[in-house]
Amino acid sequence: MAVPVQSYIHTLTSKLKLDPGTNQEIVLELQGHLEEKILDLQEEGLTYEEAYVQAIRDLGHPDLVAKGMYSVHSKGSWRDILLATLPHLFLASLFALHLWNRYLLIAVVVVAVSLVSLRGWKAGRPKWTYTWLGYSMAAPALSWMMALTAVGYGTWRFVTTGSLPFSFPLYILLVAYVPFSLWVMYNVLIRVVRQDWLLASLTALPFPFLTSWLLFLNWQGGFISANTAVVRETDTDRALVFLALAVTTGVFLKVGHRLVKIGLLTVSTTLLVMFTLAVIPISFGVFSMILVTLASIAFLLSPAFVQSRLDRWKDPYRGAIEGGEPRAEVVTHWFTNTP
Repeated sequence: MAVPVQSYIHTLTSKLKLDPGTNQEIVLELQGHLEEKILDLQEEGLTYEEAYVQAIRDLGHPDLVAKGMYSVHSKGSWRDILLATLPHLFLASLFALHLWNRYLLIAVVVVAVSLVSLRGWKAGRPKWTYTWLGYSMAAPALSWMMALTAVGYGTWRFVTTGSLPFSFPLYILLVAYVPFSLWVMYNVLIRVVRQDWLLASLTALPFPFLTSWLLFLNWQGGFISANTAVVRETDTDRALVFLALAVTTGVFLKVGHRLVKIGLLTVSTTLLVMFTLAVIPISFGVFSMILVTLASIAFLLSPAFVQSRLDRWKDPYRGAIEGGEPRAEVVTHWFTNTP
């Protein structure tokens, strides 16, 4: 495959934002079409460079081609939707049946979700993988938050009283765990964002609601010593929230347009965060509810900013589409190490 064609295919691949298996199928089909078109134009008397520019102009800019392919191929099958919504539905069942404090059951569920996530990741990251990945990442994310809180509290107690509220070895372990868990989450986040920031947002969808429940649980005395009667009064509301997350996930996978997906995540997060704050037996002011809602939306859409930072590269095809020559020299460094 000639370098200009390889450059176009490389750019298109980076913009498709689909799972690797689908990406490969689309790329192979378009690669063959592009090379065939160039040969046909050469037979009509054009030079290779002229044929390449004309073929790209006919096929379309990688942005436009990728957008069209995404609209068609990003829609999940009913099997994908069923598998993707299972973690939300299972968590909704745990709250509805008041089983969230069965510690052995929770431990088994965490291990099972992590194994399913790992299997899906190694199997080519199908669409259903990302909700499972979100719940498997909830353990390090929430434990990181708890460890950071404990380290901050321990440091404050040591500075003000000269003693730690817990043993020194435990304090050291917590200090070491904070950057370790952050490193794990960062690496997973970057890998998902590089594929598509919207999938990273889908992965993070349950985080605000798991965090709010954990904070409420701590306010009631912690996971073990919480006032079970008071906490159980909110279980039905929690079950409804995670049931709504399942519906949101199903619709997300069924629609093809990115703007609709973004709007769906934004609207559903807004409504569910406001509902969560309204049913918690804590008095929140309107201003506080607005701030928490905005913070949740910002958190959910923050992968878009991360991806924009990762996608800092120039577009060598705009000139070709508009009638000029493609600036192939901009992208030749992509292939200098290619065997």
